[in-house]
Amino acid sequence: MLLETLIAVTALGTFVKAARPENVTICDWYTPLIIGEPNSPDSQQKLMQRITHTFILGNYTTPNVGIKVAGVAAPGNFSGHEVNILNYFTGAYYSSNGYNNTSTGIAKNFLDDGGATALLADKPANTKTSNQYALLTHVYQYFGEFYGCSEQGTGDFPKYKGVASMYEVHKFMKSDPYESGYFNEQIVLAAKSLGFEQADCDFTLKALEATFGNRCSPAAPVIPASAGPQLQAICVSENCPLDPNATCSAYPDEGFVPFPEIANATLAGAVVKENDTSAATTASPSGTGSPAASGSASGSSTASGSAATSTGGASTLEVSSALKVIGTLITVVGAGLFIAPL
Repeated sequence: MLLETLIAVTALGTFVKAARPENVTICDWYTPLIIGEPNSPDSQQKLMQRITHTFILGNYTTPNVGIKVAGVAAPGNFSGHEVNILNYFTGAYYSSNGYNNTSTGIAKNFLDDGGATALLADKPANTKTSNQYALLTHVYQYFGEFYGCSEQGTGDFPKYKGVASMYEVHKFMKSDPYESGYFNEQIVLAAKSLGFEQADCDFTLKALEATFGNRCSPAAPVIPASAGPQLQAICVSENCPLDPNATCSAYPDEGFVPFPEIANATLAGAVVKENDTSAATTASPSGTGSPAASGSASGSSTASGSAATSTGGASTLEVSSALKVIGTLITVVGAGLFIAPL
């Protein structure tokens, strides 16, 4: 797939043969349907917030369409491999970029200001000065541009203010195909649970996989496009698929990233990161962890098929295990067993 085509489609959020009109972005289409308010900076940020909190925590709102979302905060399984995404956000690993020109990451707690309690209250954090606030608001902003929120950039919903290179943001995590696949799967399930049409879910998966899922992918301008070409690979483990147009020489150390060490075994828990050498070298980013994640990065970023516009009625789903996990970790961190560097 041509990255230029992907970027253009990502910016517009449009599809061939979708029920949503081609001249209406994903964000502009779903905000009134899901949030129940006219498009505005506030309502569009609410939609991005709802998607973000759902893929982190799992199902926590009604109405929904009965799609179960486990949430990345809970240990999961993708293509037969156990993953634990939350460990990257609690300071369990030396996996955060401290932007200090070193070849290893730092341990950093991103649940330092309210954790799941704040997210359940539809807030990024309790204050505006924490790691948690910076992370969550940047995610809202990024997805706002990804889904083409036309009201973003005014009011209280600014354009993305974070680092333009997703490689730089995530490199010390050394994400493998199973972690990347599970993360993308939960984003798609979150959108689907809120009422996204299948075509728009397909777009989400294919765009994420094609833009971030290939090792040594060429530099590309994504978000913000004004930043120019940036390294974007998030899946950087040796068992990640090599991009068809790989430019490993553009990456530090030819794309090699050291395996992140555990910073706190108590926080890491029983499900720890799988070492590259224990996984198959031919892994695909399109795992079989769930039928909802059956797309592939090899096709076009356009998607076809009919979809219903209904957001569905309220349904009762069990409390996500992600909430239980976060609650336990908040207790551990709060008890002073681990203090993460800022």
